[in-house]
Amino acid sequence: MPQTDSFLSPSLSDKQAVKEIFYTMPLLERGKPLMSELLWVLQECPHLEAHIKVLPDYCYNIFDVFKKTYFKGFPLLSETVIVSDQAGLKLAKTVAEAKSVVTVNWRNLGRMFGIVARCIRFAELESEAELKAEGFGDLTPDKTGEMLTIIFGAKWVEANNSLIANGSLEKLFSDKLIEFVASSVGGLQDIATNLECIAYHWSPSAMVELNDGFTEGFNSFLNLDGQLAGESPRAGIYSFLLLAWPEIKKMLESDPKKTVPDLHEWMKPFMRVGVCAYVSIENLRDVCEPPPRGIGLSLRPLKVRSSK
Repeated sequence: MPQTDSFLSPSLSDKQAVKEIFYTMPLLERGKPLMSELLWVLQECPHLEAHIKVLPDYCYNIFDVFKKTYFKGFPLLSETVIVSDQAGLKLAKTVAEAKSVVTVNWRNLGRMFGIVARCIRFAELESEAELKAEGFGDLTPDKTGEMLTIIFGAKWVEANNSLIANGSLEKLFSDKLIEFVASSVGGLQDIATNLECIAYHWSPSAMVELNDGFTEGFNSFLNLDGQLAGESPRAGIYSFLLLAWPEIKKMLESDPKKTVPDLHEWMKPFMRVGVCAYVSIENLRDVCEPPPRGIGLSLRPLKVRSSK
């Protein structure tokens, strides 16, 4: 189907359909399992056999793509700290004793903490101005209420009516981002301070490598303008398909299983409203192909439906 102005003009029913989807499950609720499973993938899938995957398989294939794009600067833990003797490490009381049982890639550690520092700085010092530049403060009270309900849910909005009415939307979002970053990586700041002390006693080269790595990491995830670095050309569609995981999960589990045309038809209101950029059905088929060409969103081929 060609992209046309009429196709991209949303109707009231489009807006209502999109609103109902996110009112039923707000973005914060959708994002919690995505974040926890992404972190599991970035940690190289520890305890793989015991781990219960809570998301459809295609989500993990998208995470694998993100590891090579957004998160390509994140060092692998297995390549950063190698312990040859766990018992010896527990008994070590000095840096010299630790060095005999641990191999440390100080540049990798520096990169890791450079990324963390950049995220914390953006949340604390840059996010509020960024939101103002995007025009968040110009929304009407009704639009503000709709956006907050879509993101946090109706119960949160009801419980925080006074906060919403008496504060700026930009400050509210900035505070929530700071809270999220602090809960996710804030504790690493103390570890970073301890690492500087350990590197100081480890060797001169450890100090040089730690600081060089910090500089490399500082703009490898968020650049100096606060934008994500290493973005995939399909990043927009991937992000939407991740957020739509509850609905797509139902499509994958339906009997008979839905097809790519079914998914494309379901996505049209989101495209028209602007939640998702326009994607043709041909491009969507390419996206759904098995890896490495696509993300392995294994919907039923149309020809199976035609043969029944």
